[in-house]
Amino acid sequence: MNHLAPLLLTKDAIVFDLDGTLLHTEPDIRMAINAALAEYGHRTIDPSLELPNLHGPSRELIGSAVALVDFPQEDLDTLIPHFQRHYKQQAHAHSHLYPGVRELLEHLRDRDYKLAICTNKVEVNARHALQKTGIIDFFQVITGSDTTAFPKPHPLPLSHTLKELDVVHEKAVLIGDTHVDGRCAARCNVDFILHQNGYGRPHEAEIRIAGQFKTYGGVFAE
Repeated sequence: MNHLAPLLLTKDAIVFDLDGTLLHTEPDIRMAINAALAEYGHRTIDPSLELPNLHGPSRELIGSAVALVDFPQEDLDTLIPHFQRHYKQQAHAHSHLYPGVRELLEHLRDRDYKLAICTNKVEVNARHALQKTGIIDFFQVITGSDTTAFPKPHPLPLSHTLKELDVVHEKAVLIGDTHVDGRCAARCNVDFILHQNGYGRPHEAEIRIAGQFKTYGGVFAE
């Protein structure tokens, strides 16, 4: 991980993905999906089954998850409001920071980095999750899947984020956990750092990577 310090020292801004990067949110997402399925009278997703798309915008995430239990895709528009209600009621009670995240953010703030979030979570949910976990004040800009016209991997969310930060692309880095983040960064000519212990899958990691790490402890070790 020490090799990340030389790269980060050349940057003015660090942009983070959220789910699977700073926060472990899968338990709340799974619970809300299963609650919605049960309310709909459909069988729920077994705990042994991995949710296949935790990096997409809400509709894609939910659609791919309920496909595991053969939920009819034509009924997805009816199911989604049930999910949204349960997810809001849960209030991210089962989501938490990855170890070392707060310490890293404090270190980066002390070094006067501009910090931002660029996530495929809708913005209101992203803000609530950041508030709930006590780190929202670290970030100058929070971009969700509905903040701009397109979600990641389209370049617009990241370009918007950097414009709001007033930082040129070459002086920024995106830290994320999936190929979606990597492709978004590449399309913006922004260096990408991969969090290997997030929700990405090895076969999806065929992306341009400037650095990678498994745990946050020592990410900025010099």
